[in-house]
Amino acid sequence: WVQDLWRTIEKNGDLYLGHYEDWYCVGCESFKTEKELVQPGNLCSTHMKAVERVKEETFFFRLSKYEKRLLALYEKRPSFIEPATRRNEVISFVQGGLKDLSVSRTSFSWGIPVPGHPRHVMYVWFDALANYRSALGEGELSRFWAPQSKVLHLVGKDILRFHTVFWPAFLLAAGYSEDALPTQVF
Repeated sequence: WVQDLWRTIEKNGDLYLGHYEDWYCVGCESFKTEKELVQPGNLCSTHMKAVERVKEETFFFRLSKYEKRLLALYEKRPSFIEPATRRNEVISFVQGGLKDLSVSRTSFSWGIPVPGHPRHVMYVWFDALANYRSALGEGELSRFWAPQSKVLHLVGKDILRFHTVFWPAFLLAAGYSEDALPTQVF
């Protein structure tokens, strides 16, 4: 299912090949911007450990394309992100401008292979978020997936952006309607 999601997003034109270079936190399994790092020492603010400078070929997801659509979603459905302090944090992040997101890796081989590109594996957050849908198969889909039912993601604040920015954008890029997105992220 994850590879099908990838193929759909790629077919829709929201994935492209390029090179990425930035600071990477192994503990978070994510890239960090300069402003997210603690100085001196380029430390991850979560783990207080030095991040690594990484450059590699990667597929990018056109996250920047979804900035206005995500902001409209948050305005239309204020209860999508609760509590309000976290909603405000996400809105501020998105209003600050979204950059396209690196969604594949070539520096290791474990993970779900990118269809048609055997040197690439999917970025862990691309496939991990897709597990919410893929774990259901087809039989339980109507019971546990929007819009037929209320879908609540209860998450820790450290993974808020993945669930409120990246995941809805991936689903929108795959052709899901706003009604088929999770109901709420708390």
